[in-house]
Amino acid sequence: KRKPKPVLINACNECCFWVCDKKVLRNLAELKVALERMSNKTFTYHVNKNKNDFARWINDVLKEKALARTLKNIKSQKMFLKKIEIALKKYK
Repeated sequence: KRKPKPVLINACNECCFWVCDKKVLRNLAELKVALERMSNKTFTYHVNKNKNDFARWINDVLKEKALARTLKNIKSQKMFLKKIEIALKKYK
């Protein structure tokens, strides 16, 4: 018997991710789309040697602990996007 696919978690209004370019993200699918279009400047504002805002939000708000651990040390926007795409395959 196959386990049903999990449903994508949407952050509540107060817990959405506010990107510095004014986009507001509610879930991993929206993050994926944003990453595809995001400038390198915007990405490095949120992900750099001092912080990883996306990984923290994924951990704290979306409760995707394993994915957050995977993303924590990734500094490449391309690799970050690839890991998000892989993670999204487990959802409906």
